[in-house]
Amino acid sequence: MTDQEKQQMQKQLFDIYSGILFNNQAFAPGRAAKIAYDFHCPEYRELIDKYHIDQIAGEGTEFQRAGRLLHWMSPRLKHKPDYDNHIPCNALDLLEYSLDKPEQGINCLNKAKILGECCLALGIYARRVYIMPCSPYDGDNHVVTEIYDSRSGWVMLDPSMDGWVIDERGKPLSVLEMRKKFALQLPASFAAYGEDNADISALQDIHLEDNAYYCKNLFRIGVDCRNAFGAGARGAAFWLIPVGHSVKECILANIHYRIRCYPPGKERFETWLAQAQDEPEPEPWDISSMEMKP
Repeated sequence: MTDQEKQQMQKQLFDIYSGILFNNQAFAPGRAAKIAYDFHCPEYRELIDKYHIDQIAGEGTEFQRAGRLLHWMSPRLKHKPDYDNHIPCNALDLLEYSLDKPEQGINCLNKAKILGECCLALGIYARRVYIMPCSPYDGDNHVVTEIYDSRSGWVMLDPSMDGWVIDERGKPLSVLEMRKKFALQLPASFAAYGEDNADISALQDIHLEDNAYYCKNLFRIGVDCRNAFGAGARGAAFWLIPVGHSVKECILANIHYRIRCYPPGKERFETWLAQAQDEPEPEPWDISSMEMKP
């Protein structure tokens, strides 16, 4: 396949995924909830003293400081999508295990936890955000970090990709803003840390595959209810669920798909199936839960 053919394929995927978002722009109504942020965990002091993250972050806006932390950690953490989450999910243990150790990679879930805790340790509001695909036959999803910047509002930082998504003015976007821009195919693109972002069209061409990947995974959105040191690998989350979508039916179909397609894991998947069948349909939460200023 030529480079031109690969580019055309990514453009087709982007159009398909953004079309799915276009047809599912509205989220189901639900209760509003206030997300919690803990700035007083005693472990934060150890995190600062051991890794000097206060010096790395430096001065400036919350976005500037968090961006420096992002770039400090992201290139030094090997990405391992099948990492089994066996290390306690907190920044101290995860950095000890994986920083500058390419033989010990971790996944996006844990990278987002590290960045979130480093930001919280420095007084920056930060939270882990789960972005999920529409298809029950897709075993992949993504996890990112959002921080609150007093100038720009909520901003998405991706510690797996060392960058964020911007609009045509260069403004960094939140997860919800990304979703809306991509759904309507308005100017927006991933931009790597330090990359020239003056020409949004050029960025869209360079990062077509990255933008399609975000589109694929922006169907359903979750955010940790409580953001603090060591709040768990998969803590309780608030979910924004598109109108008419059944999360439970999607999860069950996904597990059946895994049983059919990956026989070596059948016993483990059947255990998941039994657990999922007993779980109630997740409650949707109001979009204001994610939009509100902390």
